[in-house]
Amino acid sequence: MRRFFFSLLLLSLLPLSVALLAWLSFESAPQVEVADTLTHEDIDRARKIIAQNNPNRLKAGDIHTLSLSEKDLSLAANYLIRNTGSGGTIIKLLPNQLKLQASIQLPKNPINPYLNLKLTIAEIEAKTTVSELHIGQLPIPSRLADFILVEIIQYLFHSEDRKLIKSTIKKISLSNGYMQITYKWKPELITKVKSHLISPKDQERIRSYYSKMSELTRQPGLRHRSSIMYLMRPLFAHAQFRSKNGDPIAENRAALIVLASYVIPGGFNALMPKVSDLPLPRKHVLTLDRRSDFVEHFLGSAALAATGDAKLADAIGLYKEVADSKGHSGFSFTDLAADRAGTRFGEMATASVDHARSVQQLLASDAVEKDLIPKIRDLPENMTAQEFTQRFGKIGSPEFNKLKQQIELRISACKLYRETN
Repeated sequence: MRRFFFSLLLLSLLPLSVALLAWLSFESAPQVEVADTLTHEDIDRARKIIAQNNPNRLKAGDIHTLSLSEKDLSLAANYLIRNTGSGGTIIKLLPNQLKLQASIQLPKNPINPYLNLKLTIAEIEAKTTVSELHIGQLPIPSRLADFILVEIIQYLFHSEDRKLIKSTIKKISLSNGYMQITYKWKPELITKVKSHLISPKDQERIRSYYSKMSELTRQPGLRHRSSIMYLMRPLFAHAQFRSKNGDPIAENRAALIVLASYVIPGGFNALMPKVSDLPLPRKHVLTLDRRSDFVEHFLGSAALAATGDAKLADAIGLYKEVADSKGHSGFSFTDLAADRAGTRFGEMATASVDHARSVQQLLASDAVEKDLIPKIRDLPENMTAQEFTQRFGKIGSPEFNKLKQQIELRISACKLYRETN
């Protein structure tokens, strides 16, 4: 009888213990707040890192070292958090130590809205261990923290993937402000990464729109140079048909990925799943407002926004124009407007089930170019860096922001964005 009452007492205390743990773990305010925007300088840094570690320049078996700063790692961590929710991360690198502090905003709950984390990973005698983990006000013992970290890794990666990563990474060293990763290049890593990024259902969707694209581009009536609408209307009609018993957001996303891959040079080479067993689409020049460059800007940004990367799409568009101002083509607000219209379209097409269906309805009927993008050819373009500075000062100046606001107003006046808001 005594054992029964003791068990009953433990059971009655369990909910209280869980509530206490939740109270200690969740907090009322974030400990880390990070700017919610990417800058063109951030994109420039990412481009340089990719260029230095371009897999196309590496041969199987090559040994290479990737050097990442605290800012690089923090930007990557913040980007991941921003695409799964809301919050911020700060990473500090010390000799043989990585310190991470993060705040993640949780869905509405009856306790507190923020999960604050403090994590220290140390390398001691060539062995990596968690030397500190705090979840809110709750300290986690090192052994338990190590166990949690191992379980997370095992959950995220299959055993074959873990073996591949372990055989690829030869050394990780931490110093003041930098992490250096020495790795042995294995081409199969790219295939592995892509297989994790795109689910089997999305692979099937991409194949369906690729096949539809091949069919459309082989029609005898399609001219070599045609408006983007000649492909967008039937592709979104296809999306509307598939969405009757499916997910309209996922269908729109897949359609935009295939459209962007069609107009961006080398785009199909990056597609997953492999589509080499399907008929290759015939190449046509697509235009917006009679310009083919606008199509690349519009669809590239739309595809990025549809995959949850609207801020990245805006930052890449701005970076490209800054880079162009130092080269031949110059800074163009026309291109920036096409980027921004594409971003708005990608966001709208995947914002919600209702928005996704509204976009399908408009595109599958009698949509025309002006429903998606306003007239923009009167905007300043082809400015050198010096001309841009003389007219607008710098990125973010009052003059620059005034013109950006005018572009936003023009886009908002288009039929698609009026009717789906």
